[in-house]
Amino acid sequence: MQILLLPVFLTIFAASMVAQTAPAAQSPRPTCDGNFATVRVSAIASAGSMEGFLKAVAAHREWYRSHGQGDHEIFVARIVVRDETTRAQSYSAKEAMTYHVHPASSRPEPEHDAAYEAFVKLYRDNSDIKQQYNICLPKPGLR
Repeated sequence: MQILLLPVFLTIFAASMVAQTAPAAQSPRPTCDGNFATVRVSAIASAGSMEGFLKAVAAHREWYRSHGQGDHEIFVARIVVRDETTRAQSYSAKEAMTYHVHPASSRPEPEHDAAYEAFVKLYRDNSDIKQQYNICLPKPGLR
């Protein structure tokens, strides 16, 4: 009896291992009356610069455009900091926020290529992601 159960056990075990290693299907997003966006707070790396970070954002935006997805919006919101002594305000040289708006009709991500690796390297050389949020950005007037 034990000999007959071994092939059944092995078949079930092998099937469970395949299920564990297969890529997980992406779960459906909740309903959004607008567009989904990825918001990141990035810290400028000690060996990097805000100028290098802004070049990474421009290259990121251009990569989508050059791959036929110019409807993706990627922009930077500069963080304003205040000197508590003088109350003077200026743009932070240490942090920035980016917004990557994925249009509702978004197509699958283009295949990554050398240009993709180049803008990712610019980001890595100049910044570290501190926070990341996926949000529903409502249509104007629906706040």
